[in-house]
Amino acid sequence: MKSLKRTWQLESWYILFVLPGLLLFLFAVVVPLAMGFKYSFTNWDGLSDKFRYIGWDNYVHAVTDSDFWRALINTFKYAIILTLLVNVIALLLALVLDQFLKFRNIFRTIFFLPSVISIVLSGFIWSYNYSKGLPNLFHLFGNDNVTSPLGNPSYALWGIIVIAVWQGIGTPMIIFIAGLQNIPAELVESAKMDGAGVLHTFRHVTLPLIAPSVTINMVLVLTGALKVFDLVYVTTNGGPAFSTDVLSTFIYRASFTSLKGGYATALSMIFFLILVVVTLIQLQIFRKKEVEI
Repeated sequence: MKSLKRTWQLESWYILFVLPGLLLFLFAVVVPLAMGFKYSFTNWDGLSDKFRYIGWDNYVHAVTDSDFWRALINTFKYAIILTLLVNVIALLLALVLDQFLKFRNIFRTIFFLPSVISIVLSGFIWSYNYSKGLPNLFHLFGNDNVTSPLGNPSYALWGIIVIAVWQGIGTPMIIFIAGLQNIPAELVESAKMDGAGVLHTFRHVTLPLIAPSVTINMVLVLTGALKVFDLVYVTTNGGPAFSTDVLSTFIYRASFTSLKGGYATALSMIFFLILVVVTLIQLQIFRKKEVEI
């Protein structure tokens, strides 16, 4: 009986240590989420304290809104392309910089440095390079017809993806390098002694052992890309002709420009569910792949 009482006292102390974090999570996440769910069923304008419950009208409007579907398609197009490019380039850089190269720490710093720069500042820098630097570069070769890709609806999204890749490869590269450095050198040497080539060694030795790093990077980059807002906002603000409009900018415009707070919160709830579903599916797929590899 005394041992049970002492165990309960110890567990009570554990709860006291966890309680501040739980309260912070409650007030910073759960309460706003519940309030947003409530307002998503109203015609709230986002400013006044007056609103009227309209049931599922906001959700029906979202499903039938062509602008919403355009933003959703742009979001997934941007996120999928960015996730693949960032992870492939980061893995290639990690494989090169994990070798015993001269000045490899300097090169790691150079490639990691863009990820330290503010995304907003990166957007301004590249916007200037696209509008001034790129045309001037082509002017040296006698071509004066080159304009900023951010002003062309056909290339604007690709222009933003280039900025995001430049700014986003640093952290995944470091995670891949950490995974590579945990691979026992004996396994690689054994594979080489058995006559395995570079690609065979990578496929059957390296890749299975860095599978957790692949999972982490894929999840982090994809979820971050789906939530993109600041980079799009400072470079194109969803233009030209809404060709770079993503869910975050669409929700922002519905809330602060059109003053449709109820509709915007309904869009946010849908966006939240999409993020949850995509993350769970992705984790399930890559965890399964880790076991298979």
